[in-house]
Amino acid sequence: MIQRLRRRAILLLALVLIGGAYTVYADWRDRTPEAALMQIAHAVRTEDRQLFDTYVDEDAVLETMYADTAALLADNIEVLHERHPSDWFFRHDSAFMRDYMAEHRTEYIDVARMVLTYYFDAERVPVTKAEGNARWGSDELRAFAAHYTVNTEPAVISGDRAAIVCRVRGDDSDYGRLLPEGSLTMELERQASGHWKLVHIWTDIAREHGFYSFVDAAERYWELQGWD
Repeated sequence: MIQRLRRRAILLLALVLIGGAYTVYADWRDRTPEAALMQIAHAVRTEDRQLFDTYVDEDAVLETMYADTAALLADNIEVLHERHPSDWFFRHDSAFMRDYMAEHRTEYIDVARMVLTYYFDAERVPVTKAEGNARWGSDELRAFAAHYTVNTEPAVISGDRAAIVCRVRGDDSDYGRLLPEGSLTMELERQASGHWKLVHIWTDIAREHGFYSFVDAAERYWELQGWD
């Protein structure tokens, strides 16, 4: 059961961080938030860790995404149970969900970091069971990335912060049909050098194709893998 929950956490984090990054790369060299996203997409497509780290604050992204996901799960647990009544994870109350996510915060964020490490180092050989799971997770990221594209709206800039709404769309394949469409917001912060860096990725329940779409995709993924 814990292994399944670990995979749920990895998927929820990874889908929004990597899922659409194989979108077409354009050679934007000006220092704009949109240019930063294109550089991130290029870094993921070419598995360039140095470029990725230049434009992504990994710690900030993973930590804020985990906090957001924990809050969304706890605040909407009744709706999630109605949508997926057979899922054991959603048969608990909000208090359990908050305690559970708080208890496993460090573990799950560390797993996500390890998955990204293996994603950007395909030649790395896993030694421990945890590293083997991370390698498996990185292979799954590549499988997802190959079947998703991202369209972005113009950046909304306020001081040294920028927000870009992104629409993730899957193709007509087993993996692509898991998430036909998802909506999320990328937040970037202007650095002293003048370039922009990704610091936060979030979604919500108010927007169309928001949080519930990603959870539905996770549930379809369990079925695709034959875990139910």
